[in-house]
Order: sequence, then C-alpha cells, then structure tokens
Amino acid sequence: MRLEYEGGTLRVENAEGLRWQLADVGKPQFLFEYDALSVTDDRALRRMGAQLLPLALDEIQEVRSFVEDLQPPSWATFQGQITADLRTLTRGLINTVVAQQEYDGLLDVMITGREGSTDLYADEARRVLAYVDSVWNAFYALAAQIQNTPRAELKSLKEYAEMMPFPPLAEHFAGGILQELLSGTPVSR
Repeated sequence: MRLEYEGGTLRVENAEGLRWQLADVGKPQFLFEYDALSVTDDRALRRMGAQLLPLALDEIQEVRSFVEDLQPPSWATFQGQITADLRTLTRGLINTVVAQQEYDGLLDVMITGREGSTDLYADEARRVLAYVDSVWNAFYALAAQIQNTPRAELKSLKEYAEMMPFPPLAEHFAGGILQELLSGTPVSR
C-alpha cells in the first residue's frame, strides 16, 4: 500500500499492487493537517511547511482505510501497468546501448548510421539500430500478449523482462573503423 499526495497529484498503490496517478485532484481530507503526504509500508511522513513530521499510528490507519476504500480508475489495469513498466525497461535497454557506445542519443545513432553514410562508425550505428529494432519488436509483441492475457494468468514484470533481448556485449557493436584509414597504411588481409 502506498499513498503520496503533493501539489494536486495523488499517487496510489493499493493492497493488490495496482498503481495509478491522478493529477489536479483535491487534497484527500484526513483528521490531521498536511501540505504533502507520503505513506508506504516502510514510512509515513507528512510535510507541514518546511517541517517533516512522522504520522502517528492512528493517522497511518486513517490513510490505510482511505486507500482500501478507493476504487481505481477504470483505465488502471494490471495489464496497462505491466506494459508501462515494460516500456520503461525497453527505453532503458536502448539508452544503455546508446550511452555505452558513446552516442549523444538515438538521433545521433540515426544520423551516423543513415543509408549512404560514410561516417567511420556507420556500421556500428547500424548494428545499434538493429538492436533497437529488435527491442521494440519484442516489446510490441509482449505488450499485445499482455493486453490479451486475463489478470489471473499474467506473469510478473520480471518474467516478461526476461523475454526481452538484453544488450549484447559492446564488442558486438564495435569494429567499424578500418585501421588503414587511421594509419594511412593498408592492412593486408
């Protein structure tokens, strides 16, 4: 269970693990005052001005009861939650490879690997783009599978994540520079 409220944004995770966020909502009313509130299984704090104050046990129970009575919005589903988490993982996998190969971003990779490019790293960039394609294709296939899976049959995020193509070793992408271009002397093959 988790409830966070600050500045009109309410973030909730109910006892079943379903998460949702609502923006521009009124502050939930409790018997105690607060400007911001954060209650999880590990901690319970409220902010009043510049002060952070722990919640008393009865205040924590009041928040727990509030969350138990909340009905999630119709759009908040476990399928959507897992898909959103998997999309975040997908972007992370891609960004890891892009950063590992020392590109400034995917646009840099696309420019370097564009068709007809004579950039010294064009082949490397094309291998990065092939990996990006494989990751997005895997994500879309899993997302479709997840959306069509009844809640009771859903796997954990970890199980779906293990189905994603994790980045190959850096050497897979490297090797695009011909040494004779750098030294001026041809290398015999």
